[in-house]
Amino acid sequence: MKTRILFVALFVAMASFVTAQEKKKCDKPTPEQRIEFRVKRMQQKLMLDDKKGAEFASLYKEYLAEMTTCRPKITRGKELSDAEIKGNIEARMDARQKALDIEKKYYSKLSKVLNARQLQVVFGEKKCFNNVGDKKFAPRKGKPGDKGSKRGFKPGVKTDCKK
Repeated sequence: MKTRILFVALFVAMASFVTAQEKKKCDKPTPEQRIEFRVKRMQQKLMLDDKKGAEFASLYKEYLAEMTTCRPKITRGKELSDAEIKGNIEARMDARQKALDIEKKYYSKLSKVLNARQLQVVFGEKKCFNNVGDKKFAPRKGKPGDKGSKRGFKPGVKTDCKK
């Protein structure tokens, strides 16, 4: 009798573990939902009132939609031909130029709605992700006995992309 009760208890415990491990499928947001989220987040950062917020939202949605068209179409692979490599470089340059043109266009439009500090938040300096693996941009480690942070980084060494 005790073994039967123990067996039933183990079966119930196993069944509860199996059902607990079932994961709900998370729906990925659509591009429109992502844009809406970014617009709301930027409105909160800029602390806009309702009137300016509505004007800003329509312009910023257009800006984000146009910026999504600037992604370069590049060929990937381990061994690329010289022509493919040159094509990738030109595609990246064209994409950066197109993005710059779009930023200039929307800078003039948004400057009618926002002040200079708010424009700085919208068009602020972009972080440099192109050289993430490059050693000259990596934080420098100090000697074990150096004064500074616990990680051994030298104090005062900047790790951003500016020289």
